[in-house]
Amino acid sequence: MNHGDHSGHGGHSMPGMEHGMPACSMNMLWNNQIADTCVVFESWHITGPMTMAISCIVVMAISFGYSTLLNSIKTFDRKIALSLYQTSQPNRRENTITPVQNGYNAIEGGSLAKAGVTRLSLQTRLTRASLYALSVGISFWLMLVAMTYNTYLFLSIIIGAFLGHIIYEAEMDVGTVLAGGNGKGLACH
Repeated sequence: MNHGDHSGHGGHSMPGMEHGMPACSMNMLWNNQIADTCVVFESWHITGPMTMAISCIVVMAISFGYSTLLNSIKTFDRKIALSLYQTSQPNRRENTITPVQNGYNAIEGGSLAKAGVTRLSLQTRLTRASLYALSVGISFWLMLVAMTYNTYLFLSIIIGAFLGHIIYEAEMDVGTVLAGGNGKGLACH
């Protein structure tokens, strides 16, 4: 019984291989492959060591840029919170938040804990939502780069995040940490 000869795949071709052109390889295992690695898009095709080095620099810059964006969001939120706090205290003489008392009581019942929840303007909500959506998009894109399982690209993400952390995380909110929160984790966003 002859089922036909399927060994030649007569008439069938793989995308990108119609005219002998190199194709993106899809690895589901950790790899150090350089040639024929594609970064998220088929058009971002790494063909050799030079394009891999350039790609690693670009991925590193995007990862660092993600840290920059997170820092900008945090700074923006602090400015909004300070502005709202100051406008809710009309009899205040100074424009800075006074230090809270020492110890765990200051964390749980200090003056900042009583600042309350305030509804934000539509413009502020739209700006915050746009920044958040951008951060989610970049974090998912970086996740897709990590899913190439390529050592060089993966390390580029880590190096960019490391440099971003050094630059932007020079301060610690001691009160938040002592209260059991950190506000940071290993989540993408």
